[in-house]
Amino acid sequence: MAADKIPLFYDDREHAETILYELSLHEDLSLIKKRLKLGDYQLNDWLIERKTLPDLVQSLCDGRLFAQVARLATSASYTALLIEGCTQDIADYQIRREALIGALCSISINFHIPILRSLSQTETAKILYFCATQLNRRENELTLTGRKPKRKKNQQLFILQSLPEVGPKLASRLLYHFKNIEAVFTAPEEALIRVKGIGKEKARKIREALTG
Repeated sequence: MAADKIPLFYDDREHAETILYELSLHEDLSLIKKRLKLGDYQLNDWLIERKTLPDLVQSLCDGRLFAQVARLATSASYTALLIEGCTQDIADYQIRREALIGALCSISINFHIPILRSLSQTETAKILYFCATQLNRRENELTLTGRKPKRKKNQQLFILQSLPEVGPKLASRLLYHFKNIEAVFTAPEEALIRVKGIGKEKARKIREALTG
């Protein structure tokens, strides 16, 4: 692989010929087939799961969607969901628009997974190329400046938000106060109460969730 080419890995089970053909036209990309445990495409430290709109609706209807999303959310990599297609593709599906909108809101808000939208495989290829070049540019800038992405901190905050009644702001205060999530998990109620936004009842719920 040439040093100046951007590696773009795709799962060997991905059979989107148009996407792969369009991507192959970019001389600054190096397409590499491999078996991905999660996602369909890997760009630097990002995994992108591609779903056609009918696939998304079907997985929502049969209950598989959120189990799949949970696996993406707990991955060590950053993840995004790319949805491909238009409303005409699901005209024959018996699903309320509100149910679909609710699912998308849950994926982006509750699971912190960005959603990308595409109308066709050709447009999907363009989105993947834009993502690849932007991530490559960011990686080069981080290397030159010596700055590192705060992935570890983001993972810690995500885990803390799984505690009862702990949102993003309170998770940040907990991490700032205790320095690491292990200290949060082992802190007694008396110590938790010292954090702004945690009263006796919330501290009790947190301890109960951690100790069973």
